[in-house]
Amino acid sequence: MKKLIKILVLTLAGLVLLIGAGLALVFLVMDPVRYKPTIESVFTQQTGLQLNIAGEIDWAFSPVFGLSVNDLRLSNPAARQELASLAALAIKVEPWALLDGRLEMQEFVASNLHINWIVDANGVSNWQTADSTATQSTASSAAGGSTIAAAIEQITISNASLSIQDAGRGLNTTFSNLNLSSQNTNVENRPFPFELSFNVTDNVAGQDAEVSLASTATVDLAAGSARFDDLQLKLNPLQLSGSLAAQDFRNNLSWSGSLASNTFALTDFLDIYVRPAADDALAIPGDYSADSDQFSMHFEFNGNSQQVNLPALSLTLDDMQVTADATYTFGSDSTPANLRYNLVADALDLNRYTASTAPASAEEPAAPAPPATALPIELLSSMNIQGRHSIESLAAAGLTFTGINVGLNVVNGVLRLDVQPVGFYDGQITSTLNFDTRQTPPSLTNISSLRNVNLAALAQGLPAANFAEGRFNLEAVHTLRGSTVSQLRDTISGTSSFSIADSTIDIGMLKQVLSSISVLSPAGTGDMAQQWPDVVRFSNLVGHLILDQGLDQNQQLSVTLDNVDIAANGGVDVSAGSFNYNVLLTVFGPPAVQTVPVTELYQGIEWPVLCNATFATDISQYCGPDFGKVRDLFLQISRNQVQRRAQDAVTDQVPADLQDAARGLLDQLLR
Repeated sequence: MKKLIKILVLTLAGLVLLIGAGLALVFLVMDPVRYKPTIESVFTQQTGLQLNIAGEIDWAFSPVFGLSVNDLRLSNPAARQELASLAALAIKVEPWALLDGRLEMQEFVASNLHINWIVDANGVSNWQTADSTATQSTASSAAGGSTIAAAIEQITISNASLSIQDAGRGLNTTFSNLNLSSQNTNVENRPFPFELSFNVTDNVAGQDAEVSLASTATVDLAAGSARFDDLQLKLNPLQLSGSLAAQDFRNNLSWSGSLASNTFALTDFLDIYVRPAADDALAIPGDYSADSDQFSMHFEFNGNSQQVNLPALSLTLDDMQVTADATYTFGSDSTPANLRYNLVADALDLNRYTASTAPASAEEPAAPAPPATALPIELLSSMNIQGRHSIESLAAAGLTFTGINVGLNVVNGVLRLDVQPVGFYDGQITSTLNFDTRQTPPSLTNISSLRNVNLAALAQGLPAANFAEGRFNLEAVHTLRGSTVSQLRDTISGTSSFSIADSTIDIGMLKQVLSSISVLSPAGTGDMAQQWPDVVRFSNLVGHLILDQGLDQNQQLSVTLDNVDIAANGGVDVSAGSFNYNVLLTVFGPPAVQTVPVTELYQGIEWPVLCNATFATDISQYCGPDFGKVRDLFLQISRNQVQRRAQDAVTDQVPADLQDAARGLLDQLLR
């Protein structure tokens, strides 16, 4: 028995030695360089691209048994730029197939791969080639009579990079430190896991992010289907999980999926990926606890070559929730694209995420001019939209709106936005906006009204309104033209009529201006506004504002407060945050209601005032008298007063037949 076992062991050892010797002989006799032209030829046949193996090809035993290929370069005969380069590639092969002269590749291990993806302004990619021959899973080449078969079960890519430049879309993005690994890789409808991670950098915005993706894929190329289960996408602090599926992508593609996020701090996400690092203007005001600012979302989607459906979208932020559904139908040569959606929300408090309406401090520099943001003219011209918005309440930028119902419709290039009566500080806002992109230039018309708004309540969220109390009413009609935001702003024209019922006004600035004027008055006349209180109740306050081709000039403002009339013309420099108005201030005597009376000498006089400052300046410094013109007015008042007294003296003391001559003489003397 022992002798039999010894014979079996020696026999097996001999077989192993024989096989080893045979394989060693194969490695010595078969030069792997022989596969170089075959690999290059097969790659060109199947892709239409040119593969150049500039380095050595040799047998390798690590990290896998097979071939080691160095310095691979990929180019496109139709493009000048190199498409890709690869420092090293290890290919796992089936050793027994080598005995038959076949190269069966089972695994790829690649390192330091770099890919260039460049699209010019005409939308032509550097990877775009002429029609190539049909892809084959097994291909032969006459070179050396070698056969290559590929049944790749595992792919490992480390430290790869991808550069994307798209001139048409303004993209300049880099994917770096890209790592991909998959096991039991197949396209025969058997599940296999894979993991992908990379860093992505937006070279235009100067922002970067670290992304990882893991899933179990099931791909069936024969049936044209793919499914990704247990999908995990991580973009710190966001994590998405769910599944994706595509069916019949060879003939009639359709897809479906469901994704849900973790609960994370929205502020952290915005700080990392949305707001510039040093942008204090977008910083979130106020304090909040670690339990607040928690965001999550869930959405389902499906679609095909005709439409995309979003049957369920749910967004949750703390106690706030937004739900939506949408359907997008692709356009054709005869019909435009169509979008229908509905959005419903409960009470939304977005004050933390919106800019404050408080005025800037005097130390803050003026904001730079906004860029010429283009309006989506082509988009509105190419699709129809029907959207409905229903929001219980919305708090943003310190203001609160309630009972919001807004309809948005775009038909044949005409956008119409209907804002049904919205609750606004005990009053209501209504608005209708029409934007006609068919005109050249596009034209926007807006009709808005505010009715019965409580100014005292409004001032809590809008400090600029704290100068008055009462019920504010406004009716406004404006037209604007242009294809950018700045063009619309620079062409705005129209009229706003307003009034304040039961008004109580802080007239501190008015008193200050008239007190400054009184300093130049003749001795003994006194301060014409000294007896006025700081806060006055007016029985009537009405006014209007006319805009003509923009905000920077040609504005005409008129305000009447009982016996006070204010008329101004000028404009606002939005980019500099400043304003410049020439104002005429008039206080009338009886029969006007004498809410703020002045002596008869100064009644009905149009006092010249200059309002020229930045909005960041203290409000007390906004306006002041035009002292040069005020001095001239007082001189004229003095002349008129002397002339009137002289005329009275002539009437009382000069004989009737000499009065005309005396008056003529006085006129010459007082000129």
